[in-house]
Amino acid sequence: MAEIAGKKILVTGAHGFVAGHLTERLTEAGADVVGIDLWVLRQSYLGMSSAIRKTDLVECDIANMQQVQALFEEHEPEVVMHLAAQADVTRALANPLGTFEANVRGTYILLECARRLWEQGNGPHAMVVASSDKAYGTHEYLPYREDDELLGLYPYDVSKACADMIARGYHKAYGFPSGVVRCANIYGPGDLNFNRIIPGTFRSLLRGERPIIRSDGTPMRDYMYVGDAVDGYVRVMNALLDGEQMGEAFNFGTGEPVSVLQIFREMAEVAGRPDLEPEVQGEASKELRDQFISAAKAHRLLGWEAQVPRNEGLRRTFRWYDDKLKELEG
Repeated sequence: MAEIAGKKILVTGAHGFVAGHLTERLTEAGADVVGIDLWVLRQSYLGMSSAIRKTDLVECDIANMQQVQALFEEHEPEVVMHLAAQADVTRALANPLGTFEANVRGTYILLECARRLWEQGNGPHAMVVASSDKAYGTHEYLPYREDDELLGLYPYDVSKACADMIARGYHKAYGFPSGVVRCANIYGPGDLNFNRIIPGTFRSLLRGERPIIRSDGTPMRDYMYVGDAVDGYVRVMNALLDGEQMGEAFNFGTGEPVSVLQIFREMAEVAGRPDLEPEVQGEASKELRDQFISAAKAHRLLGWEAQVPRNEGLRRTFRWYDDKLKELEG
């Protein structure tokens, strides 16, 4: 396994939920992390973590070629962990242009800048690109496996499918050491996107309000704790640094899908508010229905498997919101 301590690692979208946890893990392991985001100062999990003091935060628009090129030349990262994206499905639907600029253009600009330096002998030795299980779109069978077609139809799903194919194509065409991560729905402490079911529901329960469910409550999803997702990213990074699994995509999920109503009931129980019934709107018509993936390849080739059971993950997550919500709403 590659040695992380002392490595210069660039994390894009550093103020994002998963990127914040990844940055925390990497700094704890002794990595020299450069975190980039559209804003240096922003309310985020990273901003509330002691890891921010060990991170060199830089303002950068990944859709701007000149900014990214200057960033690579100045910092000379050995690894790129690319998690920056428009990650909100609802916002992506409302703003497709911004979504494609961030998720598609941002990805190929990062890859191209990294490739040019790599071919000169002083570029990154590994680049991990965040895709999503949503990139698979809708198939007639579940769970999805890595060799299934990417059939995304809506803006977020399409953007992730494009970024996914571009990243793998850079290895196929140029030998560039890229790899792709496709995660199930990730939850945990510090997700400040309250449009998502878990943070939004916990906030409502803590306020004593009826939580809102946009769908009819029946879609099946796989919910994975953020620490397990971060472990997946690190394992793909280590494989690439060891010269293995280049150009490959890996699924990470628990393999235990549940309905939206079921996850709601579990959250209400954890929060001690089983009396609060959700407001079921049944309006999320442009979202994928049932969605879950097989992580058998990651288990076989990377030795990965989810470690945190959902009941424990939900308890950890609720404790964080219970402790931090007043501070967040200031």
